[in-house]
Amino acid sequence: MEFVGALFASAASGAGTAAGAVGTAVSGASTLSLLSGAGTVFSAVASIGAGQAAKREAEAQAQEAEFSARNEYIEGKETSAAIRAELASTIANQTVAFASSGVDLGSVSAQAARDQATRDAENELSINSSTAGANTLAGRRRARNLRSRGANAAAQGYIGAAGSLADGAIDIHRRG
Repeated sequence: MEFVGALFASAASGAGTAAGAVGTAVSGASTLSLLSGAGTVFSAVASIGAGQAAKREAEAQAQEAEFSARNEYIEGKETSAAIRAELASTIANQTVAFASSGVDLGSVSAQAARDQATRDAENELSINSSTAGANTLAGRRRARNLRSRGANAAAQGYIGAAGSLADGAIDIHRRG
């Protein structure tokens, strides 16, 4: 009977040691899973943060592009006004020159000079209007593209975060 008691005590002691070893292994695995999970969460948060930062940067660039487009529009209007003022000045100077030379202001040559000055100014106005319009539209298009790129970056941040979380969950599941 003593022999059976000693055998039982020895087996119980061995089982306790084995249970302790298993507990330590489980605790190590839990710690590893916890650290891995924390790294996964950190990676997901960083991915979202990077996406949001890219979106904010794109928005700032878009606002700058819109400001530039507005400036192009204003500069185009100012240039058009300057061309019109220059035309008025040119016609006035021609009128004075013709009048002081004794040329009839209703003459063909006086009218031809006014017509030529007007055509030249209209050509400059047309070129200026086209250039300013194209630059304004290009700035607005750039702003839209930048906003779209920012939205895509934010979405990629969320997708990357979801991927990181899924990979982390799979790794933890594999470890058990």
